[in-house]
Amino acid sequence: GRKMSKSLGNVVAPQKVVDTLGADVLRLWVASTDYRNEMSVSDEILKRVSDAYRRIRNTARFLLGNLDGFDPARDLLAVEQCLLLDQWAVQQAWDVQQAVIAAYARHDFPEIVQRVQNFCTNEMGALYLDITKDRLYTMPTDSHGRRSAQSAMFRILEAMVRWLAPIVSFTAEEIWAYVPGARGESVLFETWYGDLAALQGSPAQRAFWSDLLAVRDVATKQLELMRGNREI
Repeated sequence: GRKMSKSLGNVVAPQKVVDTLGADVLRLWVASTDYRNEMSVSDEILKRVSDAYRRIRNTARFLLGNLDGFDPARDLLAVEQCLLLDQWAVQQAWDVQQAVIAAYARHDFPEIVQRVQNFCTNEMGALYLDITKDRLYTMPTDSHGRRSAQSAMFRILEAMVRWLAPIVSFTAEEIWAYVPGARGESVLFETWYGDLAALQGSPAQRAFWSDLLAVRDVATKQLELMRGNREI
């Protein structure tokens, strides 16, 4: 809550942050702080930003890990051929992309960071990636179920790396180098990904998914209780 001052000894040196946490954490802090108000920085704030960065990076790592051996020229399914859950995941990415593009247009960087972070934490980490693990790890390599999940993950990663590029540029370039398929030399030369499809976005479909996920929440809590009581 006080201004930085050498005499007070409360200066946070950018170079020190870069040396300890990396340039992208510093960039993410700048983007996630509302420049229309006073901007606060401290070790605690930077630690929180570092945690948020790690969540985004780990989501990208998981997607990349499960695209090993996937060739989009050969294996990519059309969105309408994918399983319903995979269509839902692509729809979620499509929703985020519309919000991110609008936020970039009005230079609302905190909104972009929050949208991407929530997407990685909630729709991806807590739901989609958790549910699809069984399918990815146990189904035959070339099965429809596995290729469907990989096709959705490929599209989500292609879109996500572009959302991130202006903010965490070094990480985006690193991701770009490992995404399967032919691509340009830098993500910074790309435009928004155009192959997301909104097939699960009608009011009736959104209501269906909302109800289904609410049932899942209740069932999951009950199963955890039973697991804790050694009933299952």
